[in-house]
Amino acid sequence: MVSWRDFEWIGHHKLYRIVTIEGAVENIEPLHVGAGKKKGWEVADLIVLKVVDPVSGEEVPVIPGSSWKGVFRAEAVAIARQNGLEVCDGLPRATCLEGREFDEIEKNYPPAECLEMKLRGIVEGTISETGKGVCLLCLIFGTPGLRSHVSFYDSTPVSGYRLGYRRSVAISRRTGAAAYGSLFTVEYVEPGSIFNFRLTAVNLPNYALGLLSTVMKEINLGIVKVGGLKSRGYGTVRFIEERFKISVSGIKGVKNGVLEALDPYDCEVEVSSSVLEGSEAWKVLEELSSAWTKSLSKLKEVSRKGWKWVESKAS
Repeated sequence: MVSWRDFEWIGHHKLYRIVTIEGAVENIEPLHVGAGKKKGWEVADLIVLKVVDPVSGEEVPVIPGSSWKGVFRAEAVAIARQNGLEVCDGLPRATCLEGREFDEIEKNYPPAECLEMKLRGIVEGTISETGKGVCLLCLIFGTPGLRSHVSFYDSTPVSGYRLGYRRSVAISRRTGAAAYGSLFTVEYVEPGSIFNFRLTAVNLPNYALGLLSTVMKEINLGIVKVGGLKSRGYGTVRFIEERFKISVSGIKGVKNGVLEALDPYDCEVEVSSSVLEGSEAWKVLEELSSAWTKSLSKLKEVSRKGWKWVESKAS
């Protein structure tokens, strides 16, 4: 019989496994991750966000981890909804929790019992006043009061790069001509620049890893872009297969050639080793995407029940 204890991956009190996906991405189109409008001395109106390289001491363009997280979550929401799952946008005041749902538990119970009650409330869908549980996207990416299971790191150039500048103008919707005073200059990273990439997923089931894998595949196909000005020919990037690497560690890692399932709705995935590179690593992404597809019917049922993974029962 399925119990709330079968979903302990949801909590952060036990470490079951860590999956790290790392490699390199190349921008196929100009890339503009903006830092806002220019300061007085800048040569462009819209400048590229930069950080100081700790080795060279020079400013270099960056794709922040926050931008990667936004890209992944936004597309994961679209994919989940396309497949019939009711999930949150992840925007302020558009998440499953507000951050105060655990206050009474934390105030009235000792730590060990408090932890159990929180997890049980999430799994059984009794933690929120709305009568609904926490959706899969809020479990993966976090929500007020509940930490994310996936971390994205800043991406900076791994080799030489060039900055370019392009003058653009806004078009008047009324006249179809250039709008008065709308000329502006955009700073961007020239195509062919290579950035590092890294994400770490802690205690995520294979179907959740499969959802992230599906987003990565869509990025590679150019369906999902990175940065700003996407409708103006910016933002297409691709993962470089030869530099792709997946590492798995933990007690629920790779055993007997499979990546273990983490809950009753999950499924095993064939993985030949705990460290895979290149085409073998990319093949694992395909297998994980299949795990997402295989688990969808069960996830739809949980979604229809208001994200109650198991029925609430008296202790």
